[in-house]
Amino acid sequence: MKVGLLVATKLGVKLDERDIVSAERVGPRHRSGRASGESGEGAGAGGSAERPRPLVVRVTRRALKDELIKSTRVRREGTTADLGLSAAPRPFYVNDRLTKTNRLLFNRAREAKKQLHWRFVCTKQGRVYARQEEGKARHWIRSEGDLTRVSVQPCCLEYVGL
Repeated sequence: MKVGLLVATKLGVKLDERDIVSAERVGPRHRSGRASGESGEGAGAGGSAERPRPLVVRVTRRALKDELIKSTRVRREGTTADLGLSAAPRPFYVNDRLTKTNRLLFNRAREAKKQLHWRFVCTKQGRVYARQEEGKARHWIRSEGDLTRVSVQPCCLEYVGL
């Protein structure tokens, strides 16, 4: 919980202990590939034995979560050194926690972005969105079918005669 409060303070969001429902580390431990007592290369730049697992913080209100994410977009490049943690400085990120379906959909949308030269693919409030370029409409991607629908451009439709 302490780290969640530190991150919120760094981002300029007023968060109280009672605003946090739960805070827990998730996923497998990340090992550096170096056994204890072994020297040499392989531990990475910092030489630390392991990096921390992602921290999932659940807050009481969606408005608080949205404010945290919005503040993260404004204040990029936050590091653990800014939080006063003693470990080697590493960047930290604040993201939506997506469902498995939306996480896979988001990954496919990012792949399509590279292939089709889209400008933006993002998530907001747990939903996946895509935009072809600045000033164009934002499309809510709900299924893989939406990826093909968004990728078809009007100039191509006229050329085919549709």
